[in-house]
Amino acid sequence: MKIFCLLISIFFVKVLAVYDSYMGFLHLTTIGIKLAYEKNDLTVGSRSRLNGLEYLIETMVDNVKNDPTYQDFRHINFLMAVPDHSEILSRISELPGQSKKNANKFFNKLLHDLVSVVGVDMERRFSADGKTLENLANTSREFVALAVRSIIRHRLLGVRVVDDIASLSSNCRLLGVYFSTQSPKLYIKEVMIESTSGTCILKDKNNTLRKYRKMDGTWSQIGLNNQAGESLETQLQRGRP
Repeated sequence: MKIFCLLISIFFVKVLAVYDSYMGFLHLTTIGIKLAYEKNDLTVGSRSRLNGLEYLIETMVDNVKNDPTYQDFRHINFLMAVPDHSEILSRISELPGQSKKNANKFFNKLLHDLVSVVGVDMERRFSADGKTLENLANTSREFVALAVRSIIRHRLLGVRVVDDIASLSSNCRLLGVYFSTQSPKLYIKEVMIESTSGTCILKDKNNTLRKYRKMDGTWSQIGLNNQAGESLETQLQRGRP
């Protein structure tokens, strides 16, 4: 822990020479997310050749009961999909601008996990090249979108499918993160589950609801009259990047 804190403090001082603290943290986490995505040799227990970013995201959505930071979906979504929308962290009682201050502690937690859980080596990785808030966030989102799409295909559409309430809750969070990467200005702010029907209910920034459920063996968006609409696989194929 002492080594980690020293490492982060060194990088943070360098980043602050160019950015304020919020931008500095976003710059560092973007570097970490890129390195985690490029890491395809992670070994955890008996599992090997794991992708670092995919493993971290799955850990975040699966372990909400064990890690208070990730109990609130908004925290996960902010870090992975919309780091340029700190207002997602806001509470009604907070003063204006407080969300950015709160964001830094979540960035710090992500940096810790990138190093301690994924084993990302950020030494000598700093590059102060004048990036903006928007292009830093877009860079991060591209890697996250690719990772989450891969996870969804394995967990919801592929060989690792498990249909139980715990998995449904995690998988709905994955969908919330993915669709936030696709439409960050209308990010998903809340994820709910309807356990009796196995339905994911995603509420976006404008309180518009989207529902997804497995029907006749296929995950699809649920349309009017509770009928299956476009398949999730089709939406993944159309997605970006």
